[in-house]
Amino acid sequence: MSARPTVVVLGAGFAGLRALYRLHDLSDRLDLVLVDARTTSLARPALPEVALAGRPVEHARFPIRDAAARHGARFVNRSVEQIDLERSRVVFSDGDADHLRYDAVLVALGAQKDYAAIGGFSDFGYSVCDDTEAPRLAEALEAFRGGPVVIGSAESSWGSRVEVPRLAAPCEGPVAEIMFMVDHELRRRGLREGSSIRVFSPGAVFFEDVGEKVRTGVAQLADRQGIEVETGKVLDHLSAGKAHFADGTAWDSALSIVLPPYAGNPVVQRSRGLGDERGFVPTDTAMRHLDLEHVYAAGDGAALSMPKLGHIAVMEADVAAAAIRRDLTGEGDLPPHRPEVFCIANRGGHDATLIYSNTLFGGTTDLTLDGAAAHLMKWTFDSYYFHTKGHLPPDVATKGLELVLRGVKR
Repeated sequence: MSARPTVVVLGAGFAGLRALYRLHDLSDRLDLVLVDARTTSLARPALPEVALAGRPVEHARFPIRDAAARHGARFVNRSVEQIDLERSRVVFSDGDADHLRYDAVLVALGAQKDYAAIGGFSDFGYSVCDDTEAPRLAEALEAFRGGPVVIGSAESSWGSRVEVPRLAAPCEGPVAEIMFMVDHELRRRGLREGSSIRVFSPGAVFFEDVGEKVRTGVAQLADRQGIEVETGKVLDHLSAGKAHFADGTAWDSALSIVLPPYAGNPVVQRSRGLGDERGFVPTDTAMRHLDLEHVYAAGDGAALSMPKLGHIAVMEADVAAAAIRRDLTGEGDLPPHRPEVFCIANRGGHDATLIYSNTLFGGTTDLTLDGAAAHLMKWTFDSYYFHTKGHLPPDVATKGLELVLRGVKR
């Protein structure tokens, strides 16, 4: 190992930036390098507002280079072809022989949103999962004049190397957010009476990753708004005016909004020995690769991440950064890996639903907070993240929020 070890962070999303910020105090002892093919980081939780509430897409993006520089890291704006694990180096897609060697590498590239796996999506489907699809949906909704709306998640499948809950959908929080925001927008425009909203889930229950209290609360809100939810529906393909399912049924649809299946990141799939059979990086609970020394993963591309959720990506990044610190310097302690579901779903206007649950992981917390207070919290979190270029509110604020939520009797 060199006198000044090089730590390469691949990906400037929630997990990558969080890990970088956790390591920045070592920038005088480590060569910190952040690599991303994009020049801007994407705040994905803001994308439903881009698609459904008129928020400019620029408000979901901020420059990566400035964020890296402020925390003692060098930014490399290049596309990665693969990780050469035998030689401990990152190989870039442009064919340049100037490879990037590392002493430790954190894979935080996220998962692939596999739109191509949905037949007919490019012609008849819409989504909110990136800054190309969200504006495209915004245009479609603006042109919408009423009719049946179909919303749901395509089924995903996962590898077998780590023990995680086998969810049919990566995360259905965005589905709930979309269905309530579409309902609000159609009511605002006087189109709701002539429009149905049907929601499908590939799972046996809608919202597999939370407990019965949260599911019941969401179901009651959906019933109140006249939104029909059906489970056990695996999307097969889309066609003009139809959403087709694996059970042979088809729903009429004038607007089909789908969260695509998740697949392993292509970089992981091209890096021999890095991913499991589905292309996700298998790690232990310290976010260290099961087989490879000084290789770590966090976020949606990690096999241990379930559901695929920004809050879990951040928690994993904290663990991974602590493991890197300990492995390279011998300093610090590893925080426990204690995943939990925390998200805030806008429902249109000034209403939102905050969800806080750990029942999927054997816990007993299963809480919601509805209304304007939850909406204010989401606005605060999103604004803080955007204006601080990838920081989340201080830990003390998060702990305070947790105490507030535990006082909610619901």
